[in-house]
Amino acid sequence: MTSTASLAALDVDQLAARLSQSEAERSTRGCSNPIRLQGSSVHVDAVTGEVVGTYSSDDEHDGYTYVRCGNRREAVCPSCSREYKGDAWHVLMAGLVGGHGVPETVRTHPSVFVTLTAPSFGPVHRATSTNGHGKKTPCRARRDRPVCPHGRPLSCTRRHTDDDRFVGQPLCRDCYDYTAHVVWQWHAPELWRRFTIALRRQLARSVGLPVSSKKGLGFVDFARVAYTKVTEFQARGVVHFHAVVRLDGPTGPDSPPLLDLSADDITTAVRAAAAHVYADADTPHGDTLRLRWGTQLDTRTITLGAGRDNSTGPAHPEMVGGYLSKYLTKGVEDFGLPTTGRIRSASDARHAGATDHACRIIAAAARLVTVNEDYQPIARRLATLGYRGHPITKSRAYGVTFGSRREARRTWRRRRAHLEPDAVVRDVLDLDPDQVDQVDAVITLGSWTYAGRGYLTDFDAANAVRTHTLTRIRRAQ
Repeated sequence: MTSTASLAALDVDQLAARLSQSEAERSTRGCSNPIRLQGSSVHVDAVTGEVVGTYSSDDEHDGYTYVRCGNRREAVCPSCSREYKGDAWHVLMAGLVGGHGVPETVRTHPSVFVTLTAPSFGPVHRATSTNGHGKKTPCRARRDRPVCPHGRPLSCTRRHTDDDRFVGQPLCRDCYDYTAHVVWQWHAPELWRRFTIALRRQLARSVGLPVSSKKGLGFVDFARVAYTKVTEFQARGVVHFHAVVRLDGPTGPDSPPLLDLSADDITTAVRAAAAHVYADADTPHGDTLRLRWGTQLDTRTITLGAGRDNSTGPAHPEMVGGYLSKYLTKGVEDFGLPTTGRIRSASDARHAGATDHACRIIAAAARLVTVNEDYQPIARRLATLGYRGHPITKSRAYGVTFGSRREARRTWRRRRAHLEPDAVVRDVLDLDPDQVDQVDAVITLGSWTYAGRGYLTDFDAANAVRTHTLTRIRRAQ
């Protein structure tokens, strides 16, 4: 028989265990899937050469050093994903309104928010919108009620919500061109590269100048195009690109463009370039497929005078920054694909719980491997539905980098003990690491080996989730 005293003691122990925070969890600041390392480091004063400190994983209670995983996807690690989203916000906003070394005058440069989509590979179910009377419109209402060659209806009168499982699924999976879908997806980064080249040429042509300055003055002597691009997966499993296109002076964001070009001129050039570029690709049938952008092209002028909640028309910089950074934390988990591990075939995807549409995309991608050697690397990209690009790319002179934001965060952690009580954190984040006092300059010499991923105990993992949740609650208050 368990006494009341022993039961009370047990409850106190459990409460103490829950309130206590393990060293592993504290060092990773709530990371859900940290990296375990083994090794040691020696900290040496850069001026005197004196050893000012040593550290070894043997000093930890379990013999491992835990570091944050740094994964951008919210489904993998909410804590690291939030940090990545914050870094992305600063990178994007610095290029829109200045800050972190980018002059605030950049906000006066003409900028456009562009969305480029893929063409249609077959009709799919879509989330219905609200008409002018406040009612949901049907998915694909057709009076003639046509059917495809396979006898399936090409119309749909249902009103789908955004989370409806039918959204993005083909009306007829046998009519849907999965091969063209995957070929376009694989070559989308190349199509974007050609678009940026064509955009510069269109802008140069609009002012009667060559792009380069090899034969006299060229467009680059008066203005330069800067951009950043974020990738988003549509419900039909194909990517589309959101981009900020900005016009700078010849030296970058610190100088205004020396040409009389407005945001409307950039919009005209964007539409002309998108309609002009194409890429030819081989197919399993032995023919050539000409790849182009879809007809759905959206352009919005970016201006501080726009409303922050505008869904159409001019866009506010904060709306653009928040919208783009939000999608950087998303992946292919909405299609039922695993967030970790490799997918080697459509059978793997089906076993993992992927949708039938995603499995068919993966099957079509796997067939492309046998076409020619150019498609062989697609076998390593089946988990991303054949997309091989990065979630975010930018031109060199767009603004600050992710690396600079991470270095600023490390500088703040290293120097915060020396700050004045009323110091502003933002001032420290804007410090140039090269300007750190020599007294604080320390060289770290380390030797580390990878030992695995994740916490060794459920207690540490639960504490990590708890810490992240409490942090979100405190920030929301």
